[in-house]
Amino acid sequence: MKKILISGILAGEGGIQTHLNWLANALEEEKIDTAFIVKKPIEERSRQYAFVKFFSFESSDEQQNKSIISFFQKINKIKTIIEEFAPDVYIAVGTGFYSVIPVCLVRHKPRTIFHEVMSGLKSGWKDPRWIVRWYFDEVAAHTPTVAANFANCFGWKKEIPVLSAIPVPLEIVTSLPQPVYKKVPLGQAKAALFSRLVPHKRAFWLVQQWESLKDVLSELHIHGGGPEEPLIREYIEAQGIGDRVKCFGRYPEGQAYVDLISSYDLTLLPTLGDEGAPLVLLESLACGVPFVTYGVGGIADYGVGNPNVIIVPPEPWQNEQANSTNNSFINAVRKMLFQLAEGEINQVELQKYYLDRYSYSVLKKAWLSYLCG
Repeated sequence: MKKILISGILAGEGGIQTHLNWLANALEEEKIDTAFIVKKPIEERSRQYAFVKFFSFESSDEQQNKSIISFFQKINKIKTIIEEFAPDVYIAVGTGFYSVIPVCLVRHKPRTIFHEVMSGLKSGWKDPRWIVRWYFDEVAAHTPTVAANFANCFGWKKEIPVLSAIPVPLEIVTSLPQPVYKKVPLGQAKAALFSRLVPHKRAFWLVQQWESLKDVLSELHIHGGGPEEPLIREYIEAQGIGDRVKCFGRYPEGQAYVDLISSYDLTLLPTLGDEGAPLVLLESLACGVPFVTYGVGGIADYGVGNPNVIIVPPEPWQNEQANSTNNSFINAVRKMLFQLAEGEINQVELQKYYLDRYSYSVLKKAWLSYLCG
């Protein structure tokens, strides 16, 4: 039986955490001996990971120690964990030094895989992924664009297989709606953004564009928490637009989340950050809800063979006018709303696109074939 050891971020919430949870679940279902290397001690972890083993390399009193001695002590501890567990496969996810350095030092190196779930773009000469180029056997990527970015930026010469991160399998943990093909009269559609409210996701920017959308959109709802939430709430109140633009804060999980997404006619994500390919877009597809987004990172790949979404070529967002009526994203939103009104968006095809390419059964099969085939 194969033994698989995974190093990645599990603390907090996000796409990487979701992917690692469901990857572990897929491996556990096949009785594959799986373990995680985590930063925080096991007792601080969520019970959702109770079925796999954990090895932590940082105790509570070490968390504030940033010295170079502490760094190498932790590297050595991780090296020891790898040698004692003796995995057949080691998977590193994320861009931290703790994931990529220790496996290069072990005496009997396992099959080493780096899974690129970010954009594949480098962040200077200190980027830990330069180590991957020299010391890892394989690189897998979240989407084809991410694979191409990684190869170009880090000089990776081998083939990079595409293995999508696994989103929350809404088709398993919830009752997905049966979408119906429908027209939405112009001016009656409701749109929503689901995201962390941080500057590069540009939720606040989107709210500032309401003047350019109010004639074609009924309501705009912002769901999520983060540093921009107070700014958004203050702006809505100051502009007196709270009857149609609303900020609800943190959004729910499970069936309540699915029901919430399904209540909208489209979702929006004007991110221009260093994205991989946000799983929230897949969740929108799973509910049969079209989206408009920028094609940063691997997002453009969600539009391949998918005419029912609009993915806008990215542009330098630092130089944009806050209320530009010529903004390409706002123009794309308006285009989508006219398409919905004319019946040019097929909600049924959107869900089928998700089920055929990104459902849990499809991605589990792909991952098992790659790791154990």
